[in-house]
Amino acid sequence: MNKWALGIIAVVLLIAAVVYGIYQKNDYDFNDATKSYEVVNTWELPEELNEISGLHWMGDGRIACIQDEDGIIFIYDLNSAKIIQKHKFALAGDYEAITYLNENYWVAKSSGELFRIESIKPKEKIEAGIRLELKYNNNIEGIAAAPDGKIWISFKDRNLKKEGDYRGLYAFDPKTNKLDPEPVAKVNYKDQKFDLLKTGNPRKLLRPSDIGFHPLTGELYILDAEFQKLIITNTSGKIKKLHLLDPEEFSQPEGITFSESGRIFISNENLGGPANIKEVKFH
Repeated sequence: MNKWALGIIAVVLLIAAVVYGIYQKNDYDFNDATKSYEVVNTWELPEELNEISGLHWMGDGRIACIQDEDGIIFIYDLNSAKIIQKHKFALAGDYEAITYLNENYWVAKSSGELFRIESIKPKEKIEAGIRLELKYNNNIEGIAAAPDGKIWISFKDRNLKKEGDYRGLYAFDPKTNKLDPEPVAKVNYKDQKFDLLKTGNPRKLLRPSDIGFHPLTGELYILDAEFQKLIITNTSGKIKKLHLLDPEEFSQPEGITFSESGRIFISNENLGGPANIKEVKFH
């Protein structure tokens, strides 16, 4: 191998090392001293929900679940720890979030479609999706029925228009089937609450996997599956609390929902163990 080839290899390795260092250094390490929650119940899920990706509390111990391979809503009963009903609404695809608004269920497909489902019955009814106007591959991961009567959407990979020093959340109007291109809320990457993470890498600061509004406080809960944490903000996106989640307990937290009384449920895909739903109390 000649000197030029060796030199090129050396430069490539140096650049790779620098990039790796930028993205990896100063990461936080979870430990019990930072734990600010308690897991009070855990339900291991059947194989059909290995890829569970979204939750919605229905009442009476029932949770509507979706997973990111099939266009099916699964009704899971916490009391019997079983799937008690299924409703197929679309063909196979990457479905990431579910919510309920104005007597309709809404399901988000990562590629940029929303599905309105008028009723859940133990039968198949293929629905037509509503295609959102997305310029980039933004990757929908979370949706939540908001107090303003709209559906808020979180994107995992990038903002709608341009990147900046914030992660934007956006509002979809079910009356017009339009998505507002301007953020309805912004989570500022420079917020001091992020100092806990010991990194300036936006990818590690926040990549939402789901969102939800607490029924009693009205606060917005933003879940992050890749670097496990839960962020609580006001409706403008100002961070009020950042909870680190133990990767041993939350291997891949993909969905969040609340009971009417404020109980909090978080789902995990089957990464390193069975998929599950955990009931959590945050301090």
